[in-house]
Parts: sequence; structure tokens; C-alpha cells
Amino acid sequence: MMMKNRVNYEKAINQMVADGASRQALFAFINGMVDGYGREGGSLAFNILNDVLDNDLPEDVEDAVVDALEALSGQCNRICWIGSGDYHLAPQAA
Repeated sequence: MMMKNRVNYEKAINQMVADGASRQALFAFINGMVDGYGREGGSLAFNILNDVLDNDLPEDVEDAVVDALEALSGQCNRICWIGSGDYHLAPQAA
């Protein structure tokens, strides 16, 4: 799903979280962001998910969001990484 701006991605991720955010659906959506926009998509997803954690979430949804953040930042097994797994770094540091 190709979208044009942060607001659209933010709305889509917030809606997924509000609907219960299955881990598989969240990972698939974020993979699409990375596939479509590369480093920019991964960084955008990482920042949006960090903002989502500021909300009061059910434990299973919070776990799915944290797992996605770990996959985006390379803080899990290499096989689970989304893209390059370094989207928590500034572009010049990656």
C-alpha cells in the first residue's frame, strides 16, 4: 500500500493499533513501508511506532508494537529484522 505522507501512514498504523494490531499485520504493513520507501519508510515507521507507545495500550498490542520496533532497530534475532534493522539511527550514521 503506497501512501504519500506521514499523516496517512500515521492514521493507518493508529487504526491498526486501535483494531488490536496483530503482529503479522503490523509487520506486513511496515515491510510495505520499507519496500516502498526504503530507509525513509523504515525511519518513518520507527518514529510513528515510538509515538504510539505513548498511548495506554493493551498488553498484547504493546507487545506487537515493541516487537516491530525491535525488528526495525535490529534489537532481535537477525532473521526477524525488517529491512536493514537500523532505522533507529540517523541516516548518516547507518
